[in-house]
Amino acid sequence: MAAMLFGGAGLAYNRFTANGAYYIYPSDGVITGTAPYLDLSDRQEVTLGTIDDRTAVIVFIGQSLSVNSVKWAYTPVNADIDQLNIWDGKLYKAKDPLLGINGGSNGGGTWLLRMADKLISDGHYDRVIIVPMAVGNTNIGQWSDPNLAPYLFRRINTVGLRMRDAGLPCTAIMWGQGESDTRDGTSQASYAASLQKVIAEFKRAIPGCPMLVAQESYIYGTTSPAILAAQASVVNNTTVFAGENVELIGPSGRYDNTHLNDAGADQRATLAVAALVAALGL
Repeated sequence: MAAMLFGGAGLAYNRFTANGAYYIYPSDGVITGTAPYLDLSDRQEVTLGTIDDRTAVIVFIGQSLSVNSVKWAYTPVNADIDQLNIWDGKLYKAKDPLLGINGGSNGGGTWLLRMADKLISDGHYDRVIIVPMAVGNTNIGQWSDPNLAPYLFRRINTVGLRMRDAGLPCTAIMWGQGESDTRDGTSQASYAASLQKVIAEFKRAIPGCPMLVAQESYIYGTTSPAILAAQASVVNNTTVFAGENVELIGPSGRYDNTHLNDAGADQRATLAVAALVAALGL
């Protein structure tokens, strides 16, 4: 499936004018330890270059499993992996720790580069551009309610505008969140209703881009059938597809029985590639 463009002439964007369309509310004042990694001292800015059907642009949204929480940095074997920094709207050569998401001050990184590497090595794409926007320790309400601090719902709009102005299409949006709601005892109905609000805002801000919803609820040995059922309920196999099943990653793939170690990060990357292949018909 070709990457899908958005933001064409005449498309009206609902800008949040009260604080500026491109403003990102800081989350660290509300959720401790979520200041984004923004050190550009060793980063190489890159140009947009050619964007075609062999280029994947993938947005990653969720909580701590999708920030710089893996203890060791990963170095891809493929060179054509870039990232959009949602805080300045610029493209950089991707490397761990990734820009714009929390964690990484002591090194480390994510499973995202591993997935990008596999997409290229497996022959699905020649170039991958990742757009990380996850925030650690977040619950579904903080992503779905535009009036709930730290106003992460509004970040969806900002990311859509950043991508539009950078000239980026959208191949897929990957949702991976649920641990905090397992901890908080969120009901199936409440989680599903909130997730539908997130999906609707992505459809508005980045129209035409398919979304993959991971099965993800496991936290410190506890899982939530209600959260997993809610995540499954939004899948329609036309605009929303099943993402990777993170529940398959057991304690041996997690360094604290929640967050991913190197083996768990590699396993998730493999599962995510399989989910993309199925959803996009690669």
